[in-house]
Order: sequence, then C-alpha cells, then structure tokens
Amino acid sequence: MTNDKSIDFYFDYASPYAYLANHSVRKEFPSEKITYKPIYLRGLEAFRVAMPFVPNKLTNMLVDLQRCADIQGLPFHIPSQLPINGIYACRGALFTLKQGGFEKYHQLMFSAAWENNIDISSKDCVIDIAVSAGLDKEAFTTGIDSLKIKSALKEQTAIAEKAGLFGVPSFIVGGELFWGADRIEHVKRKLTA
Repeated sequence: MTNDKSIDFYFDYASPYAYLANHSVRKEFPSEKITYKPIYLRGLEAFRVAMPFVPNKLTNMLVDLQRCADIQGLPFHIPSQLPINGIYACRGALFTLKQGGFEKYHQLMFSAAWENNIDISSKDCVIDIAVSAGLDKEAFTTGIDSLKIKSALKEQTAIAEKAGLFGVPSFIVGGELFWGADRIEHVKRKLTA
C-alpha cells in the first residue's frame, strides 16, 4: 500500500471492466499518484471459484460492458477469444514497470484486447504489442519468461488477495478497498475525505 492520498490500481488486461476503469482513472485523477499493480486474475481463489459464468450472467455482462463503454465514449469490441488469459500481458506490465516503457505498453495492451480483437492470451501477440510500444523484443521476451517476473506476479497476486481483493479492477486508497469500474466516485470521496 502507498500513502493515503494515492491510489493503488489493481488490474489484469483480461478484465474488460479494468479496461473501462483504466480510462476513468486517467481522466478523473490526472494529478493523483497512481501505483499500477498488475495481478493475475485467475490466480485469485475467489475468482476461480466464481468461474465459469452462468450463461445469463455472461449475456448480461456483455451487454453491460457495451453500454458502459458507450456511456464513457470508448471504443469497445468483444474479443473473439473469450475468456482472455492475461498472464503474459501482466508479466509484461511488471517488466515494463521495472525496466521502463510501461505507459505506452499499458495503453496498447488494453486497446489490443478490448478495442482491436487481438488475442493477448497469445505470448507471441503480447510480444508483438510490446515491440510496437518500442520495447526490445529479446529483452522483453527474456523478461516475461524470467523466474523473477513470474515470481513477482505470483507474489503481487497473493498480496492482493491477502488485502481482500477478489476481482479487478480494484483500488486501495488509505487502506480501504474499492472494487469495480463503477467505484471511481467512491475513490474520489476517499481522496478528499
């Protein structure tokens, strides 16, 4: 956790609601310190227990996502490959947070998954996106395959779960957990309290 006036933003590129929240966070908190915390959604016990979605819930969720994107004025495309496995993309986020290039990588990865129908479950696609973000292909590939990055993602996911996270997007502000893309107003109130 970080200080009381900063936001820890937990995400996985596999989550369409994290995609929506990412745009909201950037718009609503342009001057607040945001600490990006990629986690592996499938690594959370609470998430694994809740999968797979029942058909009616999945149908409603897809309609809701399009509705939310429309309200926010965001491009949105339901990927042909669902569910998405964000493990390589999240490892890449950790790598870029440590080595540089995160901002461009981060935006391109969310866009690839939720705007451009690129299969980010594919390691090769993730590498291609990293290269298009200006990252060195060999260094990036070595990085996301390294035990250090793999362990860091497992550890960050475990720490998040111990902090009470059960899904993404999640935010921790001043030790308080907020879950969901629709909790941005709650985060604002906490920051100004």
